[in-house]
Amino acid sequence: MVRSQKGFTIIELVVVIVILGILAAVAFPKFQSLSGDAQQAVVNGTAAALKSAAVISYARAQGNAAANGLNSVKAQTTFDAAVSITGTCAAAVVQYGATTASVTVDISEYCTGA
Repeated sequence: MVRSQKGFTIIELVVVIVILGILAAVAFPKFQSLSGDAQQAVVNGTAAALKSAAVISYARAQGNAAANGLNSVKAQTTFDAAVSITGTCAAAVVQYGATTASVTVDISEYCTGA
């Protein structure tokens, strides 16, 4: 009696499911860390924009530091709504929401005051 095979055996299906499960268990943590990396990239980009705005403000004022401090520099930038900028010119803290993605920037050379 000759049998013709018309599909997969249960063993083959189980092996494929196990392999997919192992791949998913390995790949999922790598994708989880991407959101943290993206948030840190947003923070770094905002910090660079803040420093550039301070330099441009300094140049426009012909070498005079922005007297209104960090607020006058912040007013010249547009950044993500989830990003907050606090602190002073000497230690401007850029943070993404309530996450640990943050960076401190020193722009005291280009602005004075709070």
